[in-house]
Amino acid sequence: MTRRIAALAAVVAGVSVCAGPAAASTAPSKATQLCSKVSASSVSSIIGRTVPAAAGTILNEKASKENDDIAFSVLNCAYGSETTIAAIKKTVDVSLETLSRSLTAADFKKLVDQEHALSGVGVKVVPYPSLGSEAYLVTVKEAGLDLESLAVESGTKVYGATAESGLSTSKLASLVKLAAKL
Repeated sequence: MTRRIAALAAVVAGVSVCAGPAAASTAPSKATQLCSKVSASSVSSIIGRTVPAAAGTILNEKASKENDDIAFSVLNCAYGSETTIAAIKKTVDVSLETLSRSLTAADFKKLVDQEHALSGVGVKVVPYPSLGSEAYLVTVKEAGLDLESLAVESGTKVYGATAESGLSTSKLASLVKLAAKL
């Protein structure tokens, strides 16, 4: 479920171009070390409650026909446990995605349409102009979850944050700014 949630959040920037399994994933310790660049106290101060240190994962996907020849790597830092629905609701994620090429508006629309068709969940994507770059706010409703993700694309980098709906968009934007430290 974590990968699917990350993919839904990442669709904002095109990372969910992969429909198949991950090509490679790194050991959590390396990813967690990279996540230490964003402290739990920084995240806690934004969201108004204490979160544990991040557990990190890295997903690498090679370019293929299925993902429109876009290779990517995603570093996801989860501040909280993602073992149950109740725990996921309390988890905050920040991420850095590196794409092999920038996405056009047409690429993005195609990816969103693909994700809608694949996921079968309630996904709403709207532009979010307040961050000065290509930014999108994604709302996902599935299996008792009501999540919001904000992602900002800057060339081949995508910075994102995901949390349970109810966290203000301005706080999500602050979390995205933290993701830029990764």
